[in-house]
Amino acid sequence: MMGALLVRVQAERFALPLSGEQAIAELGPVSPLPHGEPLLRGLTTLQGRAVPLLDLSALLGTPSPDGAEPRLMVLTTLEGDRVALLVHEVYGVTSLPTPPPSTALLIEMPGGPLLNTATLAREVRASLGS
Repeated sequence: MMGALLVRVQAERFALPLSGEQAIAELGPVSPLPHGEPLLRGLTTLQGRAVPLLDLSALLGTPSPDGAEPRLMVLTTLEGDRVALLVHEVYGVTSLPTPPPSTALLIEMPGGPLLNTATLAREVRASLGS
């Protein structure tokens, strides 16, 4: 079993694997970066550190049911790098079985989809042209 944080981005609810150092905060100032959008919103400061702010709605492609911009971010680790993910809501923590190997961004699991952080890391690298 693995721990996961249940969140909503746009209309999509999914679980985000817990990596041991998650933090949830209100969205603060964002410094845009050239050539980063739509996935890389820019840099923000969380816990005294500048971190890349990722907007997963660029990958999910689902509209927000209420049209509201996200006001929360989740600080997490993505293949060893600290990043902040924009989210609309945080619901809590749950336990999930270990997911099967997959290259999909969202892995279907009992209870709902799980964000595949390895695929997300590849998408980030591809959007930055690295």
